[in-house]
Amino acid sequence: MPENIKNIGKYKILETIGKGAMGVVYKAADPDIDRVVAIKAIRFDIISEESEREDIMKRFIREAQSAGKLIHPNIVTIYDVVKSENMTYIVMQYIEGHSLQKTISSGEKIPIEKVVFLMTQICDALEYAHKKGIIHRDIKPANILIDEEGKPYLVDFGIARVETSTITQTGRTVGTPSYMSPEQVMGKKVNKCSDIFSLGVLLYEILTGKRPFHGDSITTVIYKIINEEPLSSMEVKKTMPKGFEPIISKALAKDPKKRYQTCGQFKHDLQENLKIITQKKPVKSKKLWIPISAAVILFVIFGIMSMLFLNQKIDLPFLSIAKSSEILVESPIPPASPIHESIIFPSKLEIKMKLSFEKGNYPETVDLAKKILSSQPDNETAQDYLIQAQHEIQNESISDSIAKYLSTGINQYKKGSYGKCIENMKKILKLDRENKEAKKYIYLADTALSQIHIKNILADQRKAEEEKDLNSITDDIGSQNILEQRKADLTLLFNHYKDIKSVYSNIKINFKNTREAEVKFSHMLIAVYIKTNQKKVLFDGIKIWTMKKIGTQWKIIDKK
Repeated sequence: MPENIKNIGKYKILETIGKGAMGVVYKAADPDIDRVVAIKAIRFDIISEESEREDIMKRFIREAQSAGKLIHPNIVTIYDVVKSENMTYIVMQYIEGHSLQKTISSGEKIPIEKVVFLMTQICDALEYAHKKGIIHRDIKPANILIDEEGKPYLVDFGIARVETSTITQTGRTVGTPSYMSPEQVMGKKVNKCSDIFSLGVLLYEILTGKRPFHGDSITTVIYKIINEEPLSSMEVKKTMPKGFEPIISKALAKDPKKRYQTCGQFKHDLQENLKIITQKKPVKSKKLWIPISAAVILFVIFGIMSMLFLNQKIDLPFLSIAKSSEILVESPIPPASPIHESIIFPSKLEIKMKLSFEKGNYPETVDLAKKILSSQPDNETAQDYLIQAQHEIQNESISDSIAKYLSTGINQYKKGSYGKCIENMKKILKLDRENKEAKKYIYLADTALSQIHIKNILADQRKAEEEKDLNSITDDIGSQNILEQRKADLTLLFNHYKDIKSVYSNIKINFKNTREAEVKFSHMLIAVYIKTNQKKVLFDGIKIWTMKKIGTQWKIIDKK
């Protein structure tokens, strides 16, 4: 791109805002309507690989298409998209100001009224975008510009998703990790509730100066987003007005259905809370004019005249009182220089890194990010993509391990190796505690083992009856009442009968859960009465036993 370019199309270049290896962002003038604009330009002819060129073009045009549909006072307006032989550029609204990130990073205290104003304006912008079917997906302080009058503008719809679009794939965690919703960091499909979660993170950070989810690595941050509740904002900042904590908690709910369902609802609660805070705020007493005697007035006039004519400074008691008044006026924030952090075009390496990530080539993403960081250690984009790519590599490794354990475990289940099946499924749950297939096969394998155990108990009971082994019979009973009744019945049987034949058939086991079961079976008991030496059928009917797993062993706790 020429260094001293004076015009792009009809637009007159005023100054360069930012540069990258592949493009430049300019401040320019539109001569037709005498308007200052920002121009984001990129050269596609310097990209050698055609597939890369097409991907970058799609991303660039998608940004323009997404934001171009949105005409709202709190969204940076896209005026035009122009393609030429060697260059394509987006013409957009120019904002004289700074990003919200710069305000937060400076440690500047933002009054509660201004916090609510900023948040409600951003809510309005997002509510409008959501109604148009567009989800931003990268809400963060750096993507909010504040003009000289304090008005916020939402920018960078570069990774926004139109709800009916198929360009952006599910399963890609594109965005800024610390502000992502649980469903977004897990690569699931997102909706407007994901943007609302990001708004909750934003509100927490503005009020406390800290992010709700932080850690030494992206893995820690993502784990906290998915599994942990953030530290109460009231604990982080003791002086924070009450009423914001429930709003933040609702916005940061892990389950999207439990969050605010619209930005309008979020805005309403913020405004209502501000009303409560304002009503509760003690009214500071105003200084009343007290009648002053003529002598005092003359004294004041004399002092002022002396100061004027003698050019001497006089410290008047009245002025000291005025200075110490509790009525304070906050000095306005000095206008910031026009820093457009959010629309600076990334370098060629950054573009290649982002494309590698979107294609799922995570090792290459890591290499490119490290290459950028070797010369630019503070490059936040490279830092974000490095930790995201490393996380995805770790996820792929975990996915491979899960697939291996699952395949082995299922084969073991089919072969009847239920114990080994359970071992492999438990390994899966250590990696993914919500894995449904692992839970399913643990239940199936555990149930199969329990069936074997219960049938063995029935076989032992039958054999003990025939062999008059009272001790073996009582080993499988877990209720004292049943134990005493069973002992009495069998003692009577063993004392009066011989050649006992016990048959259990048609055994059916109904599991209420993994630790309780009802066993129903047919029982025929035939024996020879010792006194007459006659064979008798002592029992022929249905028996029902209730069994319970006590520790690792099944026991009979009731019988009918």
